[in-house]
Amino acid sequence: MVALPVIANHTTSWHDGGVAILLPNGDVMALAAERVGDRYKHSWDSKLAYDYLQTRLPSGYFGGVNDKFIDTRNGLETDNHHYYHATSTYFASGIEEAAVLVVDGQGPAGEHLSTTTIWDAAKGKVSLVEDISPCPPPFASTSVGHFYTAIGALAGFKGLFCEGKVMALAAYGHPSTMLDVISSYVEVSLDGLPTIDPTFTLSVLGHTLGPDLYGWPAPTDDYIDTWELLNALRRDPRPRWPTQDDMNIAYAGQYLLERVLIGLARRARALTGRKNLCIAGGVGLNCVANEKIRQEGLFEQVYVVPAPADDGQALGKLYAILAQQGIDRPALTSPYIGPEYNNHEVYAALSSRHDLVIWRMFNETAELIQSVASLLSNDSVIGWFQGRSELGPRALGHRSILADPRNPLMRDRLNQVKGREWFRPFAPVIKLEAVPGYFQTNSPSPYMSFAVNGRSATRSSIAAAVHVDGTARVQTVEEKQEPRLYRLLSEFEVCTGVPVLINTSFNGREQPIVETPEDAISAFVSLRLDALVIGNYIVRMRDI
Repeated sequence: MVALPVIANHTTSWHDGGVAILLPNGDVMALAAERVGDRYKHSWDSKLAYDYLQTRLPSGYFGGVNDKFIDTRNGLETDNHHYYHATSTYFASGIEEAAVLVVDGQGPAGEHLSTTTIWDAAKGKVSLVEDISPCPPPFASTSVGHFYTAIGALAGFKGLFCEGKVMALAAYGHPSTMLDVISSYVEVSLDGLPTIDPTFTLSVLGHTLGPDLYGWPAPTDDYIDTWELLNALRRDPRPRWPTQDDMNIAYAGQYLLERVLIGLARRARALTGRKNLCIAGGVGLNCVANEKIRQEGLFEQVYVVPAPADDGQALGKLYAILAQQGIDRPALTSPYIGPEYNNHEVYAALSSRHDLVIWRMFNETAELIQSVASLLSNDSVIGWFQGRSELGPRALGHRSILADPRNPLMRDRLNQVKGREWFRPFAPVIKLEAVPGYFQTNSPSPYMSFAVNGRSATRSSIAAAVHVDGTARVQTVEEKQEPRLYRLLSEFEVCTGVPVLINTSFNGREQPIVETPEDAISAFVSLRLDALVIGNYIVRMRDI
Protein backbone atom coordinates (compact mmCIF):
# COMPACT_ATOMS: atom_id res chain seq x y z
CA MET A 1 0.00 0.00 0.00
CA VAL A 2 1.49 3.33 -1.09
CA ALA A 3 1.38 6.16 1.44
CA LEU A 4 -0.71 9.07 0.23
CA PRO A 5 -0.67 11.95 -0.43
CA VAL A 6 2.13 12.26 -2.96
CA ILE A 7 3.60 15.77 -3.32
CA ALA A 8 5.76 17.17 -6.12
CA ASN A 9 6.91 20.63 -7.18
CA HIS A 10 8.54 22.31 -10.14
CA THR A 11 12.30 22.10 -9.77
CA THR A 12 13.96 22.62 -13.18
CA SER A 13 13.74 26.32 -14.14
CA TRP A 14 13.80 29.76 -12.55
CA HIS A 15 10.20 30.64 -13.30
CA ASP A 16 6.65 29.40 -12.90
CA GLY A 17 7.07 27.41 -9.72
CA GLY A 18 4.24 25.37 -8.32
CA VAL A 19 3.11 22.31 -6.37
CA ALA A 20 0.89 19.34 -7.26
CA ILE A 21 -0.54 16.82 -4.79
CA LEU A 22 -2.34 13.50 -5.17
CA LEU A 23 -4.69 13.54 -2.18
CA PRO A 24 -5.78 10.45 -0.23
CA ASN A 25 -9.19 10.51 -1.95
CA GLY A 26 -7.51 10.21 -5.36
CA ASP A 27 -8.11 13.86 -6.24
CA VAL A 28 -5.33 16.09 -7.59
CA MET A 29 -4.67 19.57 -6.23
CA ALA A 30 -2.26 21.97 -7.93
CA LEU A 31 -1.28 25.57 -7.32
CA ALA A 32 1.09 27.93 -9.12
CA ALA A 33 3.46 29.89 -6.89
CA GLU A 34 2.54 33.19 -8.53
CA ARG A 35 -1.03 32.98 -7.24
CA VAL A 36 -0.08 33.32 -3.55
CA GLY A 37 2.60 34.78 -1.30
CA ASP A 38 4.12 37.85 -2.92
CA ARG A 39 1.88 37.35 -6.00
CA TYR A 40 4.72 38.04 -8.40
CA LYS A 41 3.89 36.91 -11.94
CA HIS A 42 5.94 33.88 -13.05
CA SER A 43 7.34 33.46 -9.54
CA TRP A 44 9.93 30.68 -9.45
CA ASP A 45 9.63 29.96 -5.72
CA SER A 46 7.60 26.76 -5.38
CA LYS A 47 7.83 27.03 -1.60
CA LEU A 48 5.27 29.83 -1.69
CA ALA A 49 2.70 27.38 -3.04
CA TYR A 50 3.89 24.60 -0.72
CA ASP A 51 3.58 26.79 2.38
CA TYR A 52 0.18 28.08 1.30
CA LEU A 53 -1.23 24.59 0.73
CA GLN A 54 -0.14 23.67 4.24
CA THR A 55 -2.61 26.30 5.48
CA ARG A 56 -5.42 24.71 3.42
CA LEU A 57 -4.84 20.99 4.01
CA PRO A 58 -4.36 18.80 7.11
CA SER A 59 -0.84 19.04 8.55
CA GLY A 60 -0.48 15.26 8.39
CA TYR A 61 -0.43 15.45 4.60
CA PHE A 62 3.05 16.97 4.63
CA GLY A 63 6.45 15.57 5.55
CA GLY A 64 5.67 11.91 4.84
CA VAL A 65 7.69 9.47 2.79
CA ASN A 66 6.01 10.62 -0.44
CA ASP A 67 6.38 14.31 0.21
CA LYS A 68 8.90 14.89 -2.58
CA PHE A 69 9.03 18.67 -2.22
CA ILE A 70 12.45 20.12 -3.05
CA ASP A 71 13.27 23.69 -2.06
CA THR A 72 14.64 25.22 -5.26
CA ARG A 73 16.13 28.08 -3.28
CA ASN A 74 18.97 25.61 -2.71
CA GLY A 75 19.40 25.09 -6.45
CA LEU A 76 17.61 23.52 -9.41
CA GLU A 77 17.55 19.93 -10.55
CA THR A 78 19.51 19.40 -13.75
CA ASP A 79 17.47 16.82 -15.62
CA ASN A 80 14.02 15.73 -16.85
CA HIS A 81 12.54 19.14 -17.74
CA HIS A 82 11.07 17.94 -21.02
CA TYR A 83 10.14 14.59 -19.53
CA TYR A 84 7.93 16.36 -16.98
CA HIS A 85 6.34 18.38 -19.77
CA ALA A 86 5.66 15.14 -21.65
CA THR A 87 4.19 13.34 -18.64
CA SER A 88 2.02 16.34 -17.78
CA THR A 89 0.20 16.33 -21.10
CA TYR A 90 0.10 12.57 -21.75
CA PHE A 91 -1.24 11.48 -18.37
CA ALA A 92 -3.59 14.46 -18.10
CA SER A 93 -5.11 13.61 -21.48
CA GLY A 94 -6.37 10.17 -20.52
CA ILE A 95 -5.41 9.02 -24.05
CA GLU A 96 -4.04 5.48 -24.13
CA GLU A 97 -1.53 5.91 -26.97
CA ALA A 98 -0.09 9.14 -28.37
CA ALA A 99 2.87 10.93 -29.81
CA VAL A 100 4.01 13.72 -27.51
CA LEU A 101 5.57 16.93 -28.80
CA VAL A 102 7.35 19.26 -26.36
CA VAL A 103 8.59 22.64 -27.61
CA ASP A 104 9.80 25.46 -25.36
CA GLY A 105 12.69 27.82 -24.74
CA GLN A 106 14.97 25.39 -22.97
CA GLY A 107 15.19 22.97 -20.08
CA PRO A 108 17.94 20.87 -18.48
CA ALA A 109 18.47 17.31 -19.67
CA GLY A 110 21.64 16.25 -17.89
CA GLU A 111 24.70 17.78 -19.52
CA HIS A 112 22.79 19.56 -22.26
CA LEU A 113 19.66 21.66 -22.76
CA SER A 114 16.61 20.31 -24.55
CA THR A 115 14.44 22.62 -26.60
CA THR A 116 12.33 20.32 -28.80
CA THR A 117 11.60 16.67 -28.06
CA ILE A 118 9.36 13.94 -29.45
CA TRP A 119 8.11 11.16 -27.20
CA ASP A 120 6.18 7.94 -27.64
CA ALA A 121 3.53 7.34 -24.97
CA ALA A 122 1.54 4.14 -24.55
CA LYS A 123 0.14 2.01 -21.73
CA GLY A 124 1.34 4.36 -19.02
CA LYS A 125 4.93 4.69 -20.26
CA VAL A 126 6.54 7.76 -21.84
CA SER A 127 9.73 7.16 -23.84
CA LEU A 128 12.02 9.65 -25.60
CA VAL A 129 12.11 9.19 -29.36
CA GLU A 130 14.16 12.22 -30.41
CA ASP A 131 15.85 15.19 -28.78
CA ILE A 132 16.09 17.73 -31.60
CA SER A 133 18.94 20.21 -31.60
CA PRO A 134 20.23 19.77 -28.03
CA CYS A 135 22.40 22.70 -26.92
CA PRO A 136 25.16 23.20 -24.38
CA PRO A 137 24.28 25.42 -21.40
CA PRO A 138 23.70 28.15 -20.46
CA PHE A 139 21.60 29.32 -23.46
CA ALA A 140 19.95 27.32 -26.25
CA SER A 141 20.50 29.62 -29.20
CA THR A 142 18.81 27.27 -31.71
CA SER A 143 15.62 26.99 -29.68
CA VAL A 144 12.26 27.48 -31.40
CA GLY A 145 10.94 29.12 -28.23
CA HIS A 146 13.84 31.56 -27.98
CA PHE A 147 13.46 32.38 -31.68
CA TYR A 148 9.87 33.46 -31.03
CA THR A 149 10.99 35.48 -27.99
CA ALA A 150 13.48 37.25 -30.28
CA ILE A 151 10.66 37.97 -32.74
CA GLY A 152 8.85 39.76 -29.92
CA ALA A 153 11.94 41.74 -28.96
CA LEU A 154 12.50 42.78 -32.58
CA ALA A 155 8.86 43.90 -32.76
CA GLY A 156 9.39 46.19 -29.77
CA PHE A 157 8.26 44.15 -26.75
CA LYS A 158 10.42 45.03 -23.77
CA GLY A 159 10.37 41.93 -21.59
CA LEU A 160 10.06 38.18 -21.33
CA PHE A 161 6.77 36.27 -21.43
CA CYS A 162 5.35 38.48 -24.23
CA GLU A 163 4.78 35.62 -26.65
CA GLY A 164 1.00 35.79 -26.33
CA LYS A 165 1.10 39.47 -27.21
CA VAL A 166 3.23 38.70 -30.28
CA MET A 167 0.66 36.12 -31.40
CA ALA A 168 -2.09 38.74 -31.05
CA LEU A 169 -0.13 41.41 -32.93
CA ALA A 170 0.67 39.00 -35.78
CA ALA A 171 -2.96 39.10 -36.97
CA TYR A 172 -2.46 42.76 -37.94
CA GLY A 173 0.59 42.03 -40.09
CA HIS A 174 1.03 40.78 -43.64
CA PRO A 175 3.79 39.31 -45.84
CA SER A 176 6.67 41.74 -46.29
CA THR A 177 10.39 42.04 -46.90
CA MET A 178 10.87 41.23 -43.23
CA LEU A 179 9.30 37.80 -43.79
CA ASP A 180 11.72 37.17 -46.66
CA VAL A 181 14.72 38.10 -44.53
CA ILE A 182 13.70 36.24 -41.34
CA SER A 183 12.80 33.16 -43.42
CA SER A 184 16.46 32.86 -44.34
CA TYR A 185 17.21 31.99 -40.71
CA VAL A 186 14.60 29.21 -40.44
CA GLU A 187 14.51 25.96 -42.39
CA VAL A 188 12.17 22.97 -42.20
CA SER A 189 13.33 19.84 -44.00
CA LEU A 190 10.99 17.56 -45.92
CA ASP A 191 10.97 15.16 -42.95
CA GLY A 192 9.94 17.98 -40.56
CA LEU A 193 13.30 18.61 -38.94
CA PRO A 194 13.64 22.34 -38.12
CA THR A 195 16.86 24.35 -38.16
CA ILE A 196 17.02 27.73 -36.43
CA ASP A 197 20.09 29.79 -37.32
CA PRO A 198 21.33 31.09 -33.94
CA THR A 199 22.59 34.27 -35.60
CA PHE A 200 19.08 35.70 -35.66
CA THR A 201 18.25 34.94 -32.02
CA LEU A 202 21.62 36.03 -30.65
CA SER A 203 21.70 39.20 -32.77
CA VAL A 204 18.26 40.38 -31.71
CA LEU A 205 18.44 39.38 -28.05
CA GLY A 206 22.03 40.60 -27.81
CA HIS A 207 20.84 44.10 -28.70
CA THR A 208 17.60 44.05 -26.72
CA LEU A 209 16.85 41.80 -23.75
CA GLY A 210 20.17 39.99 -23.43
CA PRO A 211 22.35 42.49 -21.56
CA ASP A 212 19.77 43.34 -18.90
CA LEU A 213 18.03 39.99 -18.46
CA TYR A 214 20.83 37.53 -19.18
CA GLY A 215 23.91 39.59 -18.38
CA TRP A 216 25.28 39.10 -21.87
CA PRO A 217 28.40 40.95 -23.06
CA ALA A 218 28.37 43.16 -26.15
CA PRO A 219 27.56 41.19 -29.34
CA THR A 220 30.32 40.25 -31.80
CA ASP A 221 30.65 41.81 -35.26
CA ASP A 222 28.67 39.05 -37.01
CA TYR A 223 25.72 39.66 -34.74
CA ILE A 224 26.04 43.42 -35.11
CA ASP A 225 25.85 43.11 -38.92
CA THR A 226 22.67 41.05 -38.70
CA TRP A 227 21.12 43.45 -36.21
CA GLU A 228 21.87 46.44 -38.45
CA LEU A 229 20.17 44.67 -41.38
CA LEU A 230 17.08 43.88 -39.35
CA ASN A 231 17.00 47.30 -37.76
CA ALA A 232 17.17 49.02 -41.13
CA LEU A 233 14.13 47.07 -42.29
CA ARG A 234 12.32 47.92 -39.08
CA ARG A 235 13.06 51.66 -39.40
CA ASP A 236 14.01 52.14 -35.76
CA PRO A 237 13.59 54.39 -33.80
CA ARG A 238 9.84 54.21 -34.01
CA PRO A 239 7.66 57.31 -34.19
CA ARG A 240 5.02 55.26 -32.37
CA TRP A 241 4.48 51.66 -31.29
CA PRO A 242 3.47 49.29 -32.64
CA THR A 243 4.09 50.32 -36.23
CA GLN A 244 3.09 48.34 -39.31
CA ASP A 245 6.70 47.12 -39.39
CA ASP A 246 6.24 45.65 -35.91
CA MET A 247 3.02 43.96 -37.00
CA ASN A 248 4.79 42.52 -40.05
CA ILE A 249 7.61 41.21 -37.85
CA ALA A 250 5.09 39.48 -35.60
CA TYR A 251 3.35 38.07 -38.67
CA ALA A 252 6.65 36.70 -39.98
CA GLY A 253 7.49 35.06 -36.67
CA GLN A 254 4.05 33.50 -36.33
CA TYR A 255 4.07 32.24 -39.92
CA LEU A 256 7.47 30.61 -39.46
CA LEU A 257 6.53 29.15 -36.08
CA GLU A 258 3.49 27.52 -37.65
CA ARG A 259 5.64 26.02 -40.42
CA VAL A 260 8.05 24.63 -37.83
CA LEU A 261 5.34 23.15 -35.61
CA ILE A 262 3.41 21.57 -38.47
CA GLY A 263 6.67 19.99 -39.64
CA LEU A 264 7.34 18.70 -36.13
CA ALA A 265 3.83 17.28 -35.88
CA ARG A 266 4.36 15.42 -39.16
CA ARG A 267 7.70 14.15 -37.86
CA ALA A 268 6.12 12.98 -34.60
CA ARG A 269 3.46 11.10 -36.56
CA ALA A 270 6.05 9.43 -38.79
CA LEU A 271 8.46 8.50 -35.98
CA THR A 272 5.87 7.11 -33.56
CA GLY A 273 3.07 5.93 -35.80
CA ARG A 274 0.56 7.14 -33.19
CA LYS A 275 -2.86 8.47 -34.19
CA ASN A 276 -3.09 11.01 -31.35
CA LEU A 277 -0.89 13.94 -30.39
CA CYS A 278 -0.31 15.50 -26.96
CA ILE A 279 1.42 18.90 -26.82
CA ALA A 280 3.33 20.62 -24.01
CA GLY A 281 6.07 23.18 -23.48
CA GLY A 282 5.56 26.94 -23.45
CA VAL A 283 5.13 27.05 -27.23
CA GLY A 284 2.02 24.93 -26.66
CA LEU A 285 0.29 28.13 -25.53
CA ASN A 286 0.29 29.30 -29.16
CA CYS A 287 -3.35 28.46 -29.85
CA VAL A 288 -3.13 29.70 -33.45
CA ALA A 289 -0.41 27.18 -34.27
CA ASN A 290 -2.23 24.45 -32.35
CA GLU A 291 -5.28 24.90 -34.55
CA LYS A 292 -3.12 24.82 -37.69
CA ILE A 293 -1.77 21.46 -36.52
CA ARG A 294 -5.29 20.20 -35.86
CA GLN A 295 -6.44 21.35 -39.31
CA GLU A 296 -3.69 19.28 -40.97
CA GLY A 297 -5.69 16.16 -40.11
CA LEU A 298 -2.60 14.20 -39.11
CA PHE A 299 -4.10 13.00 -35.84
CA GLU A 300 -7.48 11.83 -34.61
CA GLN A 301 -7.05 13.90 -31.45
CA VAL A 302 -4.78 16.83 -30.60
CA TYR A 303 -4.63 17.49 -26.85
CA VAL A 304 -2.95 20.38 -25.05
CA VAL A 305 -2.74 20.28 -21.25
CA PRO A 306 -4.21 23.50 -19.72
CA ALA A 307 -0.78 24.38 -18.30
CA PRO A 308 1.65 23.49 -21.12
CA ALA A 309 4.32 25.92 -19.91
CA ASP A 310 6.40 25.53 -16.76
CA ASP A 311 3.43 26.10 -14.45
CA GLY A 312 2.46 22.56 -15.47
CA GLN A 313 5.80 21.08 -14.50
CA ALA A 314 4.73 20.19 -10.96
CA LEU A 315 1.79 18.20 -12.34
CA GLY A 316 4.10 16.45 -14.79
CA LYS A 317 6.56 15.54 -12.05
CA LEU A 318 3.71 14.26 -9.88
CA TYR A 319 2.52 12.04 -12.73
CA ALA A 320 6.08 10.79 -13.26
CA ILE A 321 6.41 9.82 -9.59
CA LEU A 322 3.05 8.05 -9.67
CA ALA A 323 4.04 6.13 -12.80
CA GLN A 324 7.33 5.09 -11.21
CA GLN A 325 5.56 3.83 -8.08
CA GLY A 326 2.75 2.10 -9.94
CA ILE A 327 0.03 4.35 -8.49
CA ASP A 328 -3.10 4.97 -10.55
CA ARG A 329 -2.77 8.27 -12.38
CA PRO A 330 -6.09 10.14 -12.63
CA ALA A 331 -6.60 11.85 -15.99
CA LEU A 332 -7.38 15.55 -15.84
CA THR A 333 -11.13 15.67 -16.42
CA SER A 334 -11.34 19.27 -15.16
CA PRO A 335 -8.89 22.18 -14.94
CA TYR A 336 -10.40 23.25 -11.60
CA ILE A 337 -7.87 21.63 -9.29
CA GLY A 338 -6.75 24.51 -7.10
CA PRO A 339 -7.84 25.17 -3.51
CA GLU A 340 -11.48 25.93 -2.71
CA TYR A 341 -12.87 28.57 -0.34
CA ASN A 342 -16.02 28.10 1.73
CA ASN A 343 -18.87 30.53 2.40
CA HIS A 344 -17.47 31.50 5.80
CA GLU A 345 -14.20 32.59 4.19
CA VAL A 346 -16.03 34.53 1.49
CA TYR A 347 -18.20 36.31 4.05
CA ALA A 348 -15.18 37.12 6.22
CA ALA A 349 -13.38 38.62 3.22
CA LEU A 350 -16.41 40.74 2.32
CA SER A 351 -16.84 41.89 5.91
CA SER A 352 -13.23 43.05 6.04
CA ARG A 353 -13.97 45.43 3.13
CA HIS A 354 -17.41 46.58 4.26
CA ASP A 355 -16.28 50.20 4.05
CA LEU A 356 -15.92 49.82 0.25
CA VAL A 357 -18.38 47.17 -0.86
CA ILE A 358 -21.96 46.07 -0.31
CA TRP A 359 -23.38 42.66 -1.15
CA ARG A 360 -26.43 40.51 -1.47
CA MET A 361 -26.52 36.77 -0.86
CA PHE A 362 -28.77 34.55 -2.98
CA ASN A 363 -30.15 31.36 -1.48
CA GLU A 364 -31.39 30.11 -4.84
CA THR A 365 -28.87 29.51 -7.61
CA ALA A 366 -31.50 30.11 -10.29
CA GLU A 367 -32.20 33.60 -8.96
CA LEU A 368 -28.48 34.37 -8.80
CA ILE A 369 -27.91 33.24 -12.39
CA GLN A 370 -30.88 35.24 -13.66
CA SER A 371 -29.59 38.38 -11.94
CA VAL A 372 -26.07 37.95 -13.34
CA ALA A 373 -27.34 37.28 -16.88
CA SER A 374 -29.45 40.43 -16.68
CA LEU A 375 -26.43 42.48 -15.59
CA LEU A 376 -24.30 41.08 -18.40
CA SER A 377 -26.97 41.68 -21.03
CA ASN A 378 -27.00 45.34 -19.97
CA ASP A 379 -23.26 45.81 -20.59
CA SER A 380 -22.01 45.22 -17.03
CA VAL A 381 -18.45 43.92 -16.68
CA ILE A 382 -18.41 41.32 -13.94
CA GLY A 383 -15.78 39.58 -11.86
CA TRP A 384 -16.69 35.89 -11.55
CA PHE A 385 -15.15 33.89 -8.68
CA GLN A 386 -16.42 30.33 -8.21
CA GLY A 387 -15.17 27.04 -6.75
CA ARG A 388 -11.63 25.75 -7.10
CA SER A 389 -9.14 27.80 -9.11
CA GLU A 390 -8.00 26.73 -12.57
CA LEU A 391 -4.69 25.15 -13.47
CA GLY A 392 -2.72 27.19 -15.99
CA PRO A 393 -2.43 30.80 -17.17
CA ARG A 394 -5.92 31.12 -18.69
CA ALA A 395 -9.07 31.79 -16.73
CA LEU A 396 -11.57 29.05 -17.56
CA GLY A 397 -14.65 30.22 -15.73
CA HIS A 398 -13.69 30.10 -12.05
CA ARG A 399 -11.42 33.17 -11.82
CA SER A 400 -12.78 35.18 -14.75
CA ILE A 401 -14.00 38.56 -15.88
CA LEU A 402 -17.16 38.11 -17.96
CA ALA A 403 -18.81 40.50 -20.40
CA ASP A 404 -21.27 40.74 -23.30
CA PRO A 405 -19.57 39.90 -26.63
CA ARG A 406 -22.24 41.55 -28.81
CA ASN A 407 -21.08 45.12 -28.23
CA PRO A 408 -18.18 45.87 -30.63
CA LEU A 409 -16.84 48.47 -28.18
CA MET A 410 -16.57 45.96 -25.33
CA ARG A 411 -13.11 44.79 -26.35
CA ASP A 412 -11.66 48.30 -26.10
CA ARG A 413 -13.43 48.84 -22.80
CA LEU A 414 -12.03 45.63 -21.32
CA ASN A 415 -8.52 46.34 -22.55
CA GLN A 416 -8.75 49.72 -20.86
CA VAL A 417 -10.10 48.19 -17.63
CA LYS A 418 -7.26 45.68 -17.52
CA GLY A 419 -4.56 48.06 -18.75
CA ARG A 420 -3.78 45.91 -21.80
CA GLU A 421 -2.56 46.82 -25.26
CA TRP A 422 -5.29 47.76 -27.74
CA PHE A 423 -4.49 44.94 -30.17
CA ARG A 424 -5.09 42.07 -27.75
CA PRO A 425 -8.26 40.01 -28.31
CA PHE A 426 -10.60 38.35 -25.82
CA ALA A 427 -11.79 34.77 -25.75
CA PRO A 428 -15.40 33.61 -26.09
CA VAL A 429 -16.79 30.96 -23.76
CA ILE A 430 -19.64 29.07 -25.42
CA LYS A 431 -21.87 26.06 -24.84
CA LEU A 432 -20.34 23.12 -26.70
CA GLU A 433 -23.48 22.28 -28.65
CA ALA A 434 -23.68 25.87 -29.93
CA VAL A 435 -20.15 25.93 -31.36
CA PRO A 436 -20.96 24.92 -34.99
CA GLY A 437 -23.38 27.83 -35.33
CA TYR A 438 -20.59 30.33 -34.60
CA PHE A 439 -17.31 28.67 -35.54
CA GLN A 440 -15.95 26.39 -38.24
CA THR A 441 -15.51 23.43 -35.93
CA ASN A 442 -17.49 21.09 -33.74
CA SER A 443 -14.52 19.95 -31.63
CA PRO A 444 -14.36 20.57 -27.88
CA SER A 445 -11.86 23.14 -26.63
CA PRO A 446 -12.34 23.29 -22.84
CA TYR A 447 -8.93 24.86 -22.15
CA MET A 448 -8.78 27.65 -24.80
CA SER A 449 -6.07 25.68 -26.63
CA PHE A 450 -7.16 26.41 -30.22
CA ALA A 451 -7.89 29.61 -32.19
CA VAL A 452 -10.65 28.62 -34.57
CA ASN A 453 -12.20 30.43 -37.52
CA GLY A 454 -15.50 32.17 -36.97
CA ARG A 455 -18.38 31.91 -39.40
CA SER A 456 -19.19 34.92 -41.56
CA ALA A 457 -21.96 36.17 -39.26
CA THR A 458 -19.89 35.70 -36.12
CA ARG A 459 -17.89 38.88 -36.65
CA SER A 460 -21.05 40.94 -36.18
CA SER A 461 -23.03 38.78 -33.74
CA ILE A 462 -20.20 38.50 -31.16
CA ALA A 463 -17.89 41.19 -32.51
CA ALA A 464 -15.99 41.83 -29.27
CA ALA A 465 -14.92 38.16 -28.98
CA VAL A 466 -13.51 37.76 -32.51
CA HIS A 467 -9.98 38.82 -33.45
CA VAL A 468 -9.20 41.01 -36.46
CA ASP A 469 -8.38 37.91 -38.54
CA GLY A 470 -11.77 36.34 -37.82
CA THR A 471 -10.47 33.76 -35.33
CA ALA A 472 -11.24 33.29 -31.66
CA ARG A 473 -9.55 31.36 -28.85
CA VAL A 474 -12.67 29.43 -27.97
CA GLN A 475 -13.50 27.83 -24.63
CA THR A 476 -16.27 25.26 -24.85
CA VAL A 477 -18.39 24.34 -21.82
CA GLU A 478 -20.46 21.24 -21.14
CA GLU A 479 -22.99 21.09 -18.33
CA LYS A 480 -21.32 18.10 -16.73
CA GLN A 481 -17.95 19.88 -16.75
CA GLU A 482 -18.99 23.23 -15.27
CA PRO A 483 -22.74 23.36 -14.47
CA ARG A 484 -22.88 26.88 -13.02
CA LEU A 485 -21.10 28.54 -15.95
CA TYR A 486 -23.19 26.47 -18.36
CA ARG A 487 -26.38 27.66 -16.65
CA LEU A 488 -25.19 31.26 -16.90
CA LEU A 489 -24.58 30.85 -20.64
CA SER A 490 -28.05 29.35 -21.02
CA GLU A 491 -29.68 32.20 -19.11
CA PHE A 492 -27.71 34.78 -21.09
CA GLU A 493 -29.00 33.10 -24.23
CA VAL A 494 -32.57 33.50 -22.92
CA CYS A 495 -31.89 37.23 -22.43
CA THR A 496 -30.05 37.88 -25.69
CA GLY A 497 -30.34 34.93 -28.04
CA VAL A 498 -26.56 34.45 -27.80
CA PRO A 499 -25.04 31.51 -25.84
CA VAL A 500 -21.63 33.19 -25.66
CA LEU A 501 -19.78 35.42 -23.18
CA ILE A 502 -16.40 37.07 -23.20
CA ASN A 503 -14.16 35.30 -20.70
CA THR A 504 -10.88 36.92 -19.68
CA SER A 505 -8.64 36.38 -16.69
CA PHE A 506 -9.53 38.08 -13.41
CA ASN A 507 -6.44 40.23 -12.90
CA GLY A 508 -5.01 43.65 -13.61
CA ARG A 509 -2.03 44.57 -15.75
CA GLU A 510 1.01 42.32 -15.16
CA GLN A 511 -0.71 40.68 -12.18
CA PRO A 512 -1.35 36.96 -11.68
CA ILE A 513 -4.93 35.71 -11.72
CA VAL A 514 -6.71 36.12 -8.40
CA GLU A 515 -6.64 33.10 -6.11
CA THR A 516 -8.41 33.95 -2.84
CA PRO A 517 -11.62 35.80 -1.99
CA GLU A 518 -9.47 38.65 -0.67
CA ASP A 519 -7.63 38.82 -4.01
CA ALA A 520 -10.93 38.90 -5.89
CA ILE A 521 -12.35 41.74 -3.81
CA SER A 522 -9.15 43.77 -4.11
CA ALA A 523 -9.09 43.31 -7.89
CA PHE A 524 -12.79 44.16 -8.15
CA VAL A 525 -12.19 47.42 -6.30
CA SER A 526 -9.00 48.41 -8.14
CA LEU A 527 -10.35 47.57 -11.60
CA ARG A 528 -13.67 49.32 -10.88
CA LEU A 529 -15.76 46.48 -12.27
CA ASP A 530 -19.54 46.85 -12.28
CA ALA A 531 -20.11 43.85 -10.04
CA LEU A 532 -18.39 40.87 -8.47
CA VAL A 533 -20.08 37.48 -8.25
CA ILE A 534 -18.30 35.44 -5.59
CA GLY A 535 -19.96 32.20 -4.62
CA ASN A 536 -23.62 33.07 -4.04
CA TYR A 537 -22.95 36.77 -3.44
CA ILE A 538 -23.31 39.66 -5.86
CA VAL A 539 -21.04 42.47 -4.72
CA ARG A 540 -21.06 46.12 -5.73
CA MET A 541 -19.06 49.19 -4.80
CA ARG A 542 -20.47 51.21 -1.93
CA ASP A 543 -21.45 54.79 -2.79
CA ILE A 544 -18.97 56.91 -0.86
